[in-house]
Amino acid sequence: MTLVLLMGFVMSGASIAFFSITQSVDRVLQGNFRTILAAQEMNSSLQEQETAFALLATGDSREATSAYTLSKEAFEKALQDATRTVITDEQRHIVADMKTAYLPYRGRAFRVFKGWDDPTISGLAKSEWSSLRPEFQKMRTLSRKLLTASRLAILMDNDRARESSKTAFWKSVSITIASMLLAAVFATTMIRRILTPLAALGHHAERIASGDLSQHAIKPRADEIGALADSFNEMAAKLAEVRKSEVRKMQRLERISEAALESLYDPLIITDAKGRIIRLNKAAEALFGPAPRTPRKPVAEHISDRRILKAIEDAISVRQVSAGEDESLQVQILVGDDNKTYRLRATPMTGDDGNLVGSVTVLEDITYLKVLDRMKNEFIGVASHELRTPVTSLILSVQLLREGAAGPLSEAQSQVIEAQQQDLSRLEKLMRDLLDITKLEAGMSSPRKEGIPALDLMLQPVENLKLQASKKGVDLVLETSDDLPLVQADRNQIGRVLTNLVANAIRHTPPGGHVKVRADASENVVTFSVEDTGEGIPEEYRKRVFERFVQVPGATQGGAGLGLSIANGIVKAHGGEMSVESRIGIGSTFRFTLPIMR
Repeated sequence: MTLVLLMGFVMSGASIAFFSITQSVDRVLQGNFRTILAAQEMNSSLQEQETAFALLATGDSREATSAYTLSKEAFEKALQDATRTVITDEQRHIVADMKTAYLPYRGRAFRVFKGWDDPTISGLAKSEWSSLRPEFQKMRTLSRKLLTASRLAILMDNDRARESSKTAFWKSVSITIASMLLAAVFATTMIRRILTPLAALGHHAERIASGDLSQHAIKPRADEIGALADSFNEMAAKLAEVRKSEVRKMQRLERISEAALESLYDPLIITDAKGRIIRLNKAAEALFGPAPRTPRKPVAEHISDRRILKAIEDAISVRQVSAGEDESLQVQILVGDDNKTYRLRATPMTGDDGNLVGSVTVLEDITYLKVLDRMKNEFIGVASHELRTPVTSLILSVQLLREGAAGPLSEAQSQVIEAQQQDLSRLEKLMRDLLDITKLEAGMSSPRKEGIPALDLMLQPVENLKLQASKKGVDLVLETSDDLPLVQADRNQIGRVLTNLVANAIRHTPPGGHVKVRADASENVVTFSVEDTGEGIPEEYRKRVFERFVQVPGATQGGAGLGLSIANGIVKAHGGEMSVESRIGIGSTFRFTLPIMR
């Protein structure tokens, strides 16, 4: 309120000074300036009257009368204006003298112009004209005197206006300075009164932000700051209640999480971003021993299995999820007298900001699945072995029938026998494949490794399949290199792998295409590849083509879907890896590696 009054005081002083200056200027403009205009107009009218007298003397009385009448009206109007606008006493005396002198002058001038052409009074008119000249000169002198007096009055009023402006300016400056000083004093006092409690409120807000909700704000006040302090106190109280509620909720959730982790059947390993153990549940402690408490212990010092360590390292270092059905992610651990198998799943943990906070590793017990798988393989092996004898007998019987051992066959009988022989051949191949798979998985068909030139492994399968490729119109090419090293391999088993891959490539490549077989050596392995220009493998089947009984829909059927599974098993038994790359409509490339002979 005080600042408003000070502003009003300053504005009032400025308004008064401005009004004084305005009055001075108005005096100059409204008074003397209009008087000057009236005096100039009277001078001009008298000059026109003088011209009218000159015209009258030349004999042009009509033109002279018209000019005189117009100039007379203008003079009288200017005289009336001067009477209204005069300000000084000198101006008033001059105007009064002009009015006094103008009345007889106007009468004589009227008689002159009226009787100039009238013969009866022409002499009187000319007599009046001769006595009119001094009065005319007097009128001109008075009008000039009024003009001079008005100009002097303007100069004097201008000086007075300047003085008024200076006075008003210094008054305004004085008022403004005084008001500014008062405002500064008042503002300093108010700022101190306001900032002190505001600083206390700020300190209180900092304590609230740091988690201290037990303190109250400034002492009670009746102003707006007091209301704000009350709001702070109320907010702190509500935050304290919310915190208590959240703490209870978090504690409840933590207990639930603890119970869930402890009740989890599968072993669980939780580490931080540095690979140190944070938590082991009861199932994990049963496998690896009690979890270290403090300080946190690196997982490598507590768990020795290299596959678990690598999965955790990959999850932390490259944020790679380790999960799948691959045997490399299956861990066998001795628990008491039982050898259990676990499927390994390691996943990186990230916070809300996307930064890595650790990893979670779960070991899923799949021992029962391995038992079922072993029982299945044993059943398949026994069934295949038991069926092999009758199937072989049936094949021999069909061959005898085709050779006419039971008499000549009709054409229809020959067709039936031919179909039976083809079905029995496929059945025999299926049984051989099933026996091979069971032997590979049971470790009964271990490769007999020896040092063999990589080129020798490729020559025989390619030569055996060139005729088949030629009949279909497919170009089969072997790209060789003379510096290929020796590899550790079983010639027959790797020959079977290459034969299977090349035969598949020819079968799935349309006429006019090509199949390329090559080998490339690196530091530790030789990579064999079979590339075709066939129809390609859909993406959803690329990871499953090495599984048993998997066949790509729409592809040319040539078996039961066991060939690639057997080939993959043989390559893994040699310590190598098999992979595939494919693009629909462009072709596929199968690769496998074999270790170099040292």
